[in-house]
Amino acid sequence: MVPLLQSTGFYGVARVASLQLDWSLISALVERWRPETHTFHLPMGEVTITLQDIGVLLGLPVDGDAVIFDVTPDPDMSWRSYVVKLFGRDLDPKREINGSRVRLSFIASCAPARLPQDASVDDIHFQVLCYLVHLFGGVLFTDHLGGLFHPIFLHFIRDLDRCGDYAWGAAVLAYRKLCKTSKQDVAEVAGCLLLLQLWAWKRLPTLAPIRTCSTLFDAHFWEGQVATPRGIRWLHGHSYTSTGGRTLLAIRALLDGLGPSQFMWQPYSPDVISELPAYYFTVSVFGATAGL
Repeated sequence: MVPLLQSTGFYGVARVASLQLDWSLISALVERWRPETHTFHLPMGEVTITLQDIGVLLGLPVDGDAVIFDVTPDPDMSWRSYVVKLFGRDLDPKREINGSRVRLSFIASCAPARLPQDASVDDIHFQVLCYLVHLFGGVLFTDHLGGLFHPIFLHFIRDLDRCGDYAWGAAVLAYRKLCKTSKQDVAEVAGCLLLLQLWAWKRLPTLAPIRTCSTLFDAHFWEGQVATPRGIRWLHGHSYTSTGGRTLLAIRALLDGLGPSQFMWQPYSPDVISELPAYYFTVSVFGATAGL
C-alpha cells in the first residue's frame, strides 16, 4: 500500500495522522478565529495558516488541479448508488447514512482487517481506497457530527492514478470549516484539526509540548527521516509537564500574554524546504514569505 499512498500524495499525512489532539489548544485557537479576515487575532497581530505550513508539516501536495466537482456524480446516479457501485454493498439507511453523508463504520465493514500475502492488485487498490476514505473523514475533512464522510470525495480518489494530480493541500486549507466552527451556536469543531495543532506548535513554540527524547533539531536522530513531513517529529516522545498546564483557561492566558518575538514568522529554513519531496514542492508557494 505504501507506494500507492506515495503516488497519491497522502503518505506523509498518513504517517502523522495518529498524533493525539490537544483539544484545549484547538478550542482556544478557534475562539480567536475571525471569519471576516480568515485570520487568528493574537496580541502580536493577525496570523493564519499558509500553504507552506501544509506542505512542510503534513506533506500534502499544494499544487495541481482544484478539488472541485458538481454536487452529484451523475444525473442518473444518486450518491447512495455511487457508494454501492464502488464498495459492492448496499447501505442501511438507519445505521449507515446521516443525511447526505455516510458513516465510516460502513467503510470499515467493507474493508478486510488485513490483506493476505497473496492479495491481488485490485485488493490492494480497494484497501487503499478504504483507507483514504477514513483519512478524509477522520483527519483531513472532519465533520461536526464526527465519523462521517461525504461521498463527493469518492469522485477524486476512486482512480488512484489520477488522485495525486489534485492540490489536496489547498483543499484542506479551505477556511470554511473554521469560519463555521467559530460561530457561537456551533458546539463542535471540524476541519483538519491536526493541521491547526501542528501549525500552533511550530509557529508558537511556547504552546508546544516539551521534548522527552531527542530534540526537534537533533540531526543525528532524524537522519533517515529526510523527505518526510516535519509534523512526524512530534510523534516521538513529548510531555506537557513543563509548559504551564494544558487546561483551556491556561492556554487562553498564554495566548493573551504572547509577545511579538514569540511567534515564528519564518520557521522554515532553506535547508528544511530543500528536504521536501518533489511531488509537493512548488516555487510559487515555498519561495514565498511565510506568515502574514
